[in-house]
Amino acid sequence: MSKISIINNYINKDFTHYGSFIIDPLNLGQGITLGNILRRTLLNDLTSYSITSFKLNNIKHEYTIIPNIREDILEIIFNLKQIIFKESFLNFKKNNNKLIKGYLKTNGPKIITANLFNLPKNNIKIINYNQYLFTLLNKLNIYLEINIEKGNGYKFNSEYNIINKEKNNFINIDSNFLPIKNVNFKIKLIYDSYGKLKESLFIEILSNGSITPLRSLQESFKIVINLFSNLIITNNLINLNNI
Repeated sequence: MSKISIINNYINKDFTHYGSFIIDPLNLGQGITLGNILRRTLLNDLTSYSITSFKLNNIKHEYTIIPNIREDILEIIFNLKQIIFKESFLNFKKNNNKLIKGYLKTNGPKIITANLFNLPKNNIKIINYNQYLFTLLNKLNIYLEINIEKGNGYKFNSEYNIINKEKNNFINIDSNFLPIKNVNFKIKLIYDSYGKLKESLFIEILSNGSITPLRSLQESFKIVINLFSNLIITNNLINLNNI
């Protein structure tokens, strides 16, 4: 029976989370098959949270100039997209995919960072709480509201439904829901306890910190198992008498 062993596991200074694992023993040829499936699943199919739109005072589009803020709106959008959200265990158990709102209200002069956001308790939290957003140069009052959603892949702002955009002054932004930054694997030949030639799959995972490498691997196995378990062959698709 194959088993998964944890080789290494640590969190870097930039909040990314590294983990490496060995899956063995595998029959000859299974290592490359399993490695490719897991790599594609880890990089494309896992879900996470990301900001999908925001409202900053009364600006109506991303090309608005706000006096007394050092950055322009495009720079602020770029900084907002760098915020990493981690789902709480309680929220994960509920499998809650509803829209989550966060906001900050303050005045300058002040350096605005991600830790100033007010978020719902027992829902999600910000991993890189020191992420820089912008700088207020004087006593300007600022109100920033963000909409956070759960998804997978990368979505452009044009894919979101725009409802009363001008009335609510929300600006849609591109959203990156991909929690895994990099995946590598390699196969090594080994002998099992009976002296038979087998394969060992070494896989290393680097996440953005919103999910642990171990949990991402577990979620990937669930996705793959569900994919194949739903492929039911029926008489409507294949005439079994002709096989």
